[in-house]
Amino acid sequence: MKHTGWRKPTPGLGVAEQLAQAGERVAVPKTRAFVALKRVGAHIGLKAGDMMLLDTLGAFTQAQDWEEGQRPIVWASNAYLMEQTGFSRSALKRHARRLAEIGVISFQDSPNGKRWGRRDAEGRIVEAYGFDLSPLSARVEEFEELHADLQAERELCQRLKRQITVARRMIRARIEAALSSALRGPWSQFTGLFEELLDRLPRRHEASEQLVRLLTWFKELQERVEAAYLKATGAVKPVENTGNNDIQV
Repeated sequence: MKHTGWRKPTPGLGVAEQLAQAGERVAVPKTRAFVALKRVGAHIGLKAGDMMLLDTLGAFTQAQDWEEGQRPIVWASNAYLMEQTGFSRSALKRHARRLAEIGVISFQDSPNGKRWGRRDAEGRIVEAYGFDLSPLSARVEEFEELHADLQAERELCQRLKRQITVARRMIRARIEAALSSALRGPWSQFTGLFEELLDRLPRRHEASEQLVRLLTWFKELQERVEAAYLKATGAVKPVENTGNNDIQV
């Protein structure tokens, strides 16, 4: 990464610059780039303020800036960005820094740290220094694949939660039926185990691996409860006919 002497380089900023160089070599419509990012923004660590700043920067770019061989660089002043976002100068710097460290923008710095740029008669940027949005172009496919993975994970989690709900209701119904009928069996033990599993139910989002484990535990308990219930309700087995019908008196 270039070091102008006034911005301290970091590994994150270096990666952002590499992504910007890669983004210059592809053509990605701005709408596609922003949609792809917004779908995964929270997952990769972006805050609402980060997205507000990015939207503000994106509004400065033009369609031709996102063509192959071009870079969508924004040279809006701090004063204008602060006016549009309502951020203080320190907040503006903080959000811009996080966008760069996460790798969705890069800083195209001039030797004196000033932002400026110019376009040719066709509206193409010929020279500019400021916020470079090229990393978005480089990461569009990555973000789209991530979104597909997150969507598949959400759908899997929903299926697992539905299965857990079914098992949970069956267990509760069997235990309550057994207790109301005063059936013999380890119902107090089952109740305790059931309550422990209920305490492990996620209050917020959980990964599918945790839900799979929970579903396995619920199903195992359900099998034990069902077996105990059947034993208690259908306990008396018919006496086998041995052929000896003699009656002793």
